[in-house]
Amino acid sequence: MKKISALKIMTLAAILSCGGKALASDFDLSSLNVSDIRASQADIKAPAAQAQQLDGDDLIGIDLSIRVPFKMINRDVAQVAASEKRLTINDKSAPVVFKSGEFLKVSNITVDANGIIVVPTLTLKPYFEGRDKLAIRVQKIQLHASMEPSVKSAPAAIDQEEIMEQVMDVMIKGVYSAINAKLHAEHPMVKAEDFIVLKYDKAAWTLHAAISPKGLHNFIPAGIIGDLHLTGFTLTDSGLALKIQTAE
Repeated sequence: MKKISALKIMTLAAILSCGGKALASDFDLSSLNVSDIRASQADIKAPAAQAQQLDGDDLIGIDLSIRVPFKMINRDVAQVAASEKRLTINDKSAPVVFKSGEFLKVSNITVDANGIIVVPTLTLKPYFEGRDKLAIRVQKIQLHASMEPSVKSAPAAIDQEEIMEQVMDVMIKGVYSAINAKLHAEHPMVKAEDFIVLKYDKAAWTLHAAISPKGLHNFIPAGIIGDLHLTGFTLTDSGLALKIQTAE
């Protein structure tokens, strides 16, 4: 039995917003079967005219709590690193993302930021901004930086704000690349940017992730399920806890 693609995508979005991290492996939600909802995406299609006439009371409602374990997140980070050559995991046997008190820690990676080789340790504060919006603020950053031989002149001083922006740029592009590689086989016309928008606010040291409910309709049959929304997020000892609901 196939699993719910939309739920996988929502899980993916949450991982992304937790350090860019995320998100791009097989998203194994093996406990979520869809026998009560649909036989398969290909088998159930509502005519466009019929779908337009349906309102929220005519569609299946969903109210789910999903746990995303850190083990899965670290597996997804490995997929991102495979898609973005400027990002390297230093010790593949050790985690990259883990909980530290009320924060997430990201370490065990090396980033090539335009010839400046950065080994960062990040302390991150993920939080729920509002419906379909997550954010992650960089609370603390420790950097070890060196220059590639191809860099002819080193800057007078390392600007952490500039370096952090470049690190986030590498991670965001890696996330999009990894998701698009995953989508290509089954949804060649859909891009990650259609349903997830990642933007880094340099001045606020904050990565913002916004999920598009309309974009998610690429993955669910028309006229069956209402718009899916991310309505809650918490950080637990074992992973991330997401609340996913359709509009009431």
